[in-house]
Amino acid sequence: MQIDEKLEVFRNFTIDVAREESQKLIAEYEDSCSREIEAFRQHKLEELEHKIRIEEHNIRRQMNSRVSREMLRQKRLLDECKRMWREKLLDEVRRLLAEYQQTDKYQEYLIAKIKMAMEVAGEEEAVIYINPSDAGRKAELEALTGAALTVSSFDFGGGVRAVIRSRNILIDESFVTKLEQEETYL
Repeated sequence: MQIDEKLEVFRNFTIDVAREESQKLIAEYEDSCSREIEAFRQHKLEELEHKIRIEEHNIRRQMNSRVSREMLRQKRLLDECKRMWREKLLDEVRRLLAEYQQTDKYQEYLIAKIKMAMEVAGEEEAVIYINPSDAGRKAELEALTGAALTVSSFDFGGGVRAVIRSRNILIDESFVTKLEQEETYL
């Protein structure tokens, strides 16, 4: 073989070796780039998921805040409606009580409550009060029950109150007290 041929073989061999080396380096570089791209992509996905979780948390917090405000508004509205209906109901009850106090049934009720107070008192002294609005019925009630009645100095809406001082007993059958007791349940 001649020198030219030897040089040609050497040159081809060198080029082949260089080409193989180059392809190895390119493959390693491409592999390295692929790993870096995958790591970068993974990092960006994690960042994106983190941002989504933060935004989702913020949205939930805003929605919870809105829901709380709306619930509070509705509770206030409901409480206001309840108050209005309670007032209307109590006004209606007062109106019906006023009508009832004009009937004979009311007088029968007073007689029954006066007799009940007298039974509780027994032989002991009892002061039995009637409402100022019932002062006109005092004489008739005293005649029908045999009790000495006292007209109260303040209005308790009708009914009867009695005090048995010797036993520290207050019998309160007044309509104001009964209304107050019912208001606590409304």
